[in-house]
Amino acid sequence: MMDLKTLCRKYDLDAAQEFWAASELRVREIYNGAGPDWMPDWGREILTAFLRLFKGAFVIHDFDYDRSDKSLVKFHKANNRMKVNMKKILDKECPFSNVLKWPVRAKWLVRANAAYKACEEFGLSAWKD
Repeated sequence: MMDLKTLCRKYDLDAAQEFWAASELRVREIYNGAGPDWMPDWGREILTAFLRLFKGAFVIHDFDYDRSDKSLVKFHKANNRMKVNMKKILDKECPFSNVLKWPVRAKWLVRANAAYKACEEFGLSAWKD
C-alpha cells in the first residue's frame, strides 16, 4: 500500500506546508476516508470506495479540516482545495485529450462535483467541531 503523502505527491496535489511537514503517521491518524466523522464506519467505507479515485484529495481535505480555525473563509478554501485536487487527479488518470476515456472521465467528474457540493452544503458543522 502506498503511503498517503506519496499518493498526494504522485498527483502533485496542493496542500498546506504543515501537511508536507507532518509525519506519515500523523496524516494516517487524521485521514478517515470520505465522509464526516459522525457517519458510521460502514457508511464511510461505502462512500470511500465510491470515490476511491480521489483518495489523495480527501487525505489533504481531512488534514485541512483537522486544522480548522472555524472561519467561513478557510472552510471554503479547504473545500476549493479539495475540488482543485480532485481535478488534478482526474486530469492525470482520465486526461481530456484521451477521447476513449471521456465516458470514464464524465463518471468521475460527476462524483467529484457531488463530493464538493456535499462538503460545501453540509460540511460546515464538521469544520466548526
